[in-house]
Amino acid sequence: MENKNQIKLLPVSVVEKIAAGEVVERPAAVLKELIENSIDAGAARIDITVEDAGFSMMKISDNGCGMSGNDLGMSVLRHATSKIRKSEDLFSIATMGFRGEALASIAAVSRMSVAASDNDSGLGSEIIVEGGAAGRIKPVSHLHGTTITVRDLFFNVPARKKFMKTARGETLAVIRMLEQIVVPFPAIHFTASIDGKRVLEAPCSVSLRDRICRVAGNDFSRGLIECVSEGEGFSIRAFVSTPEKMCAKPRFQSLYVNLRRIDNDSVTAAIRKAFAQYLGANNRPGFFCFLDIDPKHIDVNVHPTKQQIKFDEESSVFSFVYHTVKDGLKAAGVTLNDLSIENQRQGSVGDTSGENLSSNTYHYSIDEIRQKAACGCMEKGTVYNIHPPEFSNRSALLNDSDCGSVQTILDFPQPFQEVKGNSGSGHIAETQTALISGSGEEQVERHCASWELITCFQIHSMFILAPIKNGILLIDQHAAHERVLYEQAMRDFETAAPISQQLLFPIVFEMSLTEKAVLVSANEYFIKLGFEVADFGDTAVSVSALPAFLKDRQTEETLREMVRYLLDGRSAGNFTEPQKRFAAAFACGAAIKSGQKLSQDEMNALLNSLFSTNNPYTCPHGRPTLVRISVDELARRFLR
Repeated sequence: MENKNQIKLLPVSVVEKIAAGEVVERPAAVLKELIENSIDAGAARIDITVEDAGFSMMKISDNGCGMSGNDLGMSVLRHATSKIRKSEDLFSIATMGFRGEALASIAAVSRMSVAASDNDSGLGSEIIVEGGAAGRIKPVSHLHGTTITVRDLFFNVPARKKFMKTARGETLAVIRMLEQIVVPFPAIHFTASIDGKRVLEAPCSVSLRDRICRVAGNDFSRGLIECVSEGEGFSIRAFVSTPEKMCAKPRFQSLYVNLRRIDNDSVTAAIRKAFAQYLGANNRPGFFCFLDIDPKHIDVNVHPTKQQIKFDEESSVFSFVYHTVKDGLKAAGVTLNDLSIENQRQGSVGDTSGENLSSNTYHYSIDEIRQKAACGCMEKGTVYNIHPPEFSNRSALLNDSDCGSVQTILDFPQPFQEVKGNSGSGHIAETQTALISGSGEEQVERHCASWELITCFQIHSMFILAPIKNGILLIDQHAAHERVLYEQAMRDFETAAPISQQLLFPIVFEMSLTEKAVLVSANEYFIKLGFEVADFGDTAVSVSALPAFLKDRQTEETLREMVRYLLDGRSAGNFTEPQKRFAAAFACGAAIKSGQKLSQDEMNALLNSLFSTNNPYTCPHGRPTLVRISVDELARRFLR
């Protein structure tokens, strides 16, 4: 009789590859597991070497406790560990690793060698595992500690390798992982080299703040507010950015629970809530938060890569973190003051001098403060007093039912050159004539002879108002400049001949490890945009040339904005080609910001440049650059 059994046990080789798929997501995940093992081994120094983004070779050497020959053979078996003995131990995990799956899973999809010694004799043992098949243990010369070398990652599962990112993307993932894992261990000396180049040198530090400075750079670390508290079963030490450094997507939001880097929405929400009273929900603080909690109150065994944990009392953790950060901000002198409406009007967006009512103290409305933070023009060491507006009646200005009558003209932006004298009346494409005549979007496509110089008005240092024949134009200055810069960047990529200016003295500034890696690894694209960027050692870079239109003082901010744009992966689906992605990043980083005041000549020059582009109606990301409101619509608004 035919056997109809359909359920069968999987072969061991298949089981091992499935297990490897849960742990070994990418080269960065392999490094993370191996570094955590070195930390658990009590290492005081960990050296990391990576080649070809980790696919060709990864090597981790430490001076920890090492292993004997017998332990070496057991270490590469599945579910073999020295860190737990019984099921109850899962609820009191005090080590970085505990599952006993890392080495076995890594060995199943690579060619791995492990050499170790648990004494100072200079002799050790080595085992080689290829695709999960372990060889014999043999003696080797080895100092006290462990060295693990992983070669040809995914050599026997090419389908997995096919879904990896590019070498540059995987390298950035490795560097970002290193940023995260080295911070909570200032007593350990970390070094990392990628493709023969040293990318990390983090010697032993005396404090967490020093290690944060080493990883994140002085610019972020300077002025961090330290918040410390202890409670029943909890203790926390958080370093949070000042309110003026808040932004929509902060570069660092790192949470460590018992020194383990994890993601937890409750803790992140608690820190954001503590800041909400200063700049609202649209902006977020950067932070490094170190939470120590009794291991019995957390479950770290809820995620294959230990990226998430569970608290037994989530609400208590939320409350504890919230009050600690809030009290820390108050102790640091970050307060809100109730001011009169008259004082609100004394500050203006983009004007960092304002009305100096007291030493380094300026007064703005909440919206103005948000705009200043977004454009990065808030002064360091300055107290910004906020008074909530009495009312916000934007809906009264434009009801939903009226939206259909406002003509919004859409498409994409590039840089404008400052115009001297009357040069603002230069020639422009046909688009402007159609707008002046008020003949609608179809006629906008026709060419015209010139753009007559008209008086423009800047509104709240964000928009430009230009009267035209049958109505008015409202132009978003940032979006418009983005369109100009984007098309200019694309032309520079095509011609490979950007207009660049050499600097007499290079501009040197520090960045985080990942930010620097983006600049250095993608230097070919920055060169085509007119930049000359070089590694200046440690976390510093130097800029010796920049696009001709860019001013020296804008260089650092522009490059930081570009790198942040690339790391955030904004509009990645719209810019699948690297050149377009870098052009969009350049446009976003170098464009004039909301809150920046413009002269009459600059406004006219921006309009000239905008209407000389191929698509003047939207920025590269699809936001409208301008809105046209007809005279008829204005008359209807005033019931004429």
